[in-house]
Amino acid sequence: MIHSVIVNADDLGLSREINKGISKGMEKGVVSDASLMIEAPCSGDALEGLKTLGVGHIGIHVNIDEQIGWDIHGKERFSRNDLMSMLASEDFLAVCRERVRAQIEKVMSSGLSPTHIDSHHHVHGFPPIFSMILDLAIEYGIPAMRFSADGYTLTTREPIPFHASVYRTMREALEREQIFFCKSMMEGARKIPDISSFPAELVVHPSSGGDPWREGELETLLSDAFHEAVHDRDVHLVSYKDLIGRRSDP
Repeated sequence: MIHSVIVNADDLGLSREINKGISKGMEKGVVSDASLMIEAPCSGDALEGLKTLGVGHIGIHVNIDEQIGWDIHGKERFSRNDLMSMLASEDFLAVCRERVRAQIEKVMSSGLSPTHIDSHHHVHGFPPIFSMILDLAIEYGIPAMRFSADGYTLTTREPIPFHASVYRTMREALEREQIFFCKSMMEGARKIPDISSFPAELVVHPSSGGDPWREGELETLLSDAFHEAVHDRDVHLVSYKDLIGRRSDP
């Protein structure tokens, strides 16, 4: 049986090196989709790269780190208890909602078709942010959303609280609203042999320079070992666009 895996590259637009790494992965056929940070410093360069590649669809990688007090080095301005209190405030969520709305509209005005939505540092793992982004996905007709039924791991920050019953409710909301999501999500190019449920999203962060770990992601994606894992497991690399409207693995 052929198994569908979306190799989705996050942070498109964050730097020219990241843009170049993602483009190279796409050219080589090992990156099958990407999520764009439309307000990032090099988003214009990213849009030109997508145009050159003939890519007309993209994911929206919304970024509200500034609002929740997270910086690029992994520091958190607010304690987790304080942040959870903030997320219970309708006024605070309204501010976050307008930031996400602005980013969605910028992507849509770029001429690209948004096929999926996710978030920088997986902040939609917080239930109030999840609900807010889901509402906007429905409003703007974005057909798919990243979801991990097992929660999200953050390497440089305090974990996002995970409760199985809460995440089950989140999954049910996606199903009820007919928003497509993969059966499983894993992060890191080296994890492709570990995927056991399909269709799956493998989240990667390739770059042609800058952070060594990002360079390592690109090297892994381009390696013989990655190609062998794809071949040995009968994996078919696809985009969210390919899977939208399909509810089971082919």
